[in-house]
Parts: sequence; C-alpha cells; structure tokens
Amino acid sequence: MPKILWVSPFSLHDTTSGAAVDARYMLKALQKRGYEIWVLSAFIFDAKRGSVQAFGDLDKMFAQDPNSLFIFDEDNIHYIYTRTAQTAEQLMSMLESQLFYSTFCQILDEYAPELVMGYGLSPAPQACFAEAKHRGISTTYVLTNGDCGNFSFPNIDLILTVSQAMAKLYADRDEINLHPIGSFYDPKDFVAPEHKKEYVTMINPAGHKGVAIFAKLAQVCQKEMPEVKFLTVNMREHFKDALTKLHEKNDPHRFPYTLQDFPNVFMLDPQKDMRLVYAVTSVLVVPSLWFEAWGRVATEAIYNNIPVMCSKSGGLTEACAGGGLSLDVPEHCKRDYGSLPTDEEIKPWVQGLKDLLNHKYDQKVEAARQELVKLNAPDRLIEAITPLIQQTQRNRKQQGYNIESFIKQLNSLSNADLLKQ
Repeated sequence: MPKILWVSPFSLHDTTSGAAVDARYMLKALQKRGYEIWVLSAFIFDAKRGSVQAFGDLDKMFAQDPNSLFIFDEDNIHYIYTRTAQTAEQLMSMLESQLFYSTFCQILDEYAPELVMGYGLSPAPQACFAEAKHRGISTTYVLTNGDCGNFSFPNIDLILTVSQAMAKLYADRDEINLHPIGSFYDPKDFVAPEHKKEYVTMINPAGHKGVAIFAKLAQVCQKEMPEVKFLTVNMREHFKDALTKLHEKNDPHRFPYTLQDFPNVFMLDPQKDMRLVYAVTSVLVVPSLWFEAWGRVATEAIYNNIPVMCSKSGGLTEACAGGGLSLDVPEHCKRDYGSLPTDEEIKPWVQGLKDLLNHKYDQKVEAARQELVKLNAPDRLIEAITPLIQQTQRNRKQQGYNIESFIKQLNSLSNADLLKQ
C-alpha cells in the first residue's frame, strides 16, 4: 500500500476554501484506491468561519485542550494538526512554525511516506519539502491559484493543477510546467435529490468573485424581471458588507448601494449541506473577476442540472463544460473589484439570464455533465504520481544497498586494518 503524506498549514477542513475542499476530495479518492494517507496540517483558514463545521468554536476548543497536537482519524485518513493561536497564515509564529516542522520530521521517521504532497509558500511547508527531498522522498505541489509566478518551486518534482487554463497561464507567463488533472468530487455530497428551482444564486459574494456584477444584475432585474428572486450564500464575505464597497465607474467615492436597495436578494450563511442551496437554484451566477483555477461551484451546479452563467475567467469555462453561458466582464471591473458595471455593460448579463430562465438548457447541461465525468481526475492523478512513488522506492533500495555494502566492508576488515583507519 503506497504511503502519502499531505503537508500544509492550511486546514483541509476549511469550508471557505475551494482549494482545501478539492484537496480533501483528492485524498479521499486516493484512499479509496488503496493508498494510505496521513495529513499534517494546522489551524489556518481562509476565513475563521470555515472552521466551524469541523471544529466548532476554536477558542473554546483550545481553552479546553492544552495539547500542542490534535490527532484524529476521519474517512480512513489520519490527521495530525499542530496548534496555532491565530487562524491567519501571516500570524503563525516562529515557535508554531518550528512545531509544524519538527512534527513533520517525526512523521517522516515514523510513517516513512513514499510521496510528500501539499501546498503553501511560507517557510514552514517549504522547509518540509526540502527535508523530504534531502531524504530521497519525491514531492508534489498542488497549485490552485494564478499568482505564484514569481516562485521557482524548489524541491518539487511535480506541480499538479486543476485546469488546462492554469497550465497555459504558467507556461506562457512564467515558463513553469504544470500537470493538469482536473478537480475532485463526490456527487452524493452536493447533488440534491429533488429540485424546486426558485433563485438565481451566487455563492461567496466577495469582490474578486464578482459581487459588483451580481449586484448590478440584481438591481437592473428589479425592473427588467421583477418576478426573479436572487440568493447569495455568504462565505468569506457577507453580501451586506460587500455592497458598501461597490462604487460607480470612474467615481471611487460614490457608493450607491445599501442592503435596502435589494428587496429581491435573499441571503444565507455558509451551509453544511450545499444540496439545500442547489435544490432551490434555477441559475448559478459565477461572475469572477480574478483568474479562477477551476470553479468548483460551477461544476457542482452542472451535476445538479443547473445552467451556469459565468465570466470567461481562467478555468471557469472548463468547469462549466458548455453547460450555460460564458460572458465577458468589463476591464475596469477586473482592475478594480469594487467598480460597478454601467447599465450598458450589464446588458449582456441581463439578456443571458433571460435566455437561461426562458429556454430549456437541460440537454446542454447533461452533455456538460457527461464531459466532466469523462475527465476522471483520480486516474489522471494516479498516473502522474506513480513514477514518483516508484522513484522513492528505488532511492530507498539504493540507500539500503549502500548501508549493507558499507557494513560488509567493515566486517571484512581485520582489527589491524580498523586501527589503521
């Protein structure tokens, strides 16, 4: 049974991080294929609310448990968490980083993994990758965002990513080779058994996710389509707070919106069971303004037979696979996430929403779902990492041979010869 160690201070139980969710599904897929998986992590989250589902109140948990390590098994995966006082990576102390690194070294001694994989560019995980390479263990980095082009990824044998768009970005811009394998899912966790499609939904109404596009769309639709109801699922940022940061184009001091201006928008807090959200969604809007590596919620919508209206950002079009509409966003919105589109600029989005609501897209969405199923990310992943695991095994055999050969040489020497040495 091949042994894999995942290492990253970023928690894989972070429900506000698409990268964490995807990595967790990836490790589950490997475990089901016969791999033994250990995870070394810390209590670092994109947003603190992302910890609630798995750990509840972190402050209360830490007050009741003074231990430095938190060890548990879940879904046949062995987790080891190192304690941190804060949930933001930049606030991780030197002492906490040392605990993380020393725990990693102890795991290498005890567990002897054949592959170390993970993500994180801070010194702690990078020191772990360097230690693994020094010991002859193959390493893999999972790259899920587009802003790491100034990093050379030392001590990494293979860089995995989710989309062709990500691979092309890094190849063209940075001359860095990435291996795209697709995204990981378990449909039973998000496919609703029944649907009552009532809302045009946006998940995570944050600036970089395109809340300016969504807000303008909802505002214009009060007149264009007064019967349409909108829904936001507040993840890292709350729709109410996001509205206060949206300003008119070319006037960064004029903030036209408050929550009272949106009687047609309903809100939900983060949901433990996203099937409830997809069950009531008629169209999913994903108007991202930054480079999306994939777009997990878009694929989840396709699996639920929900058409997607998305921007042409990064891997989003791959995540939709033709199950909806991909539209341009204004350049000024991409430069300034708070800049609202004009009435003229939002027209393609309004028309696109009308098309998706008034025409049957079932066949296109089903065809998209079939295309996504064909990607078969687990098989692609195993094909990519198998040579690395085999290399570690060869390294260990060679190391063992060298030690045995040295012992034989010593045993063949006489006492006089040994004294000469």
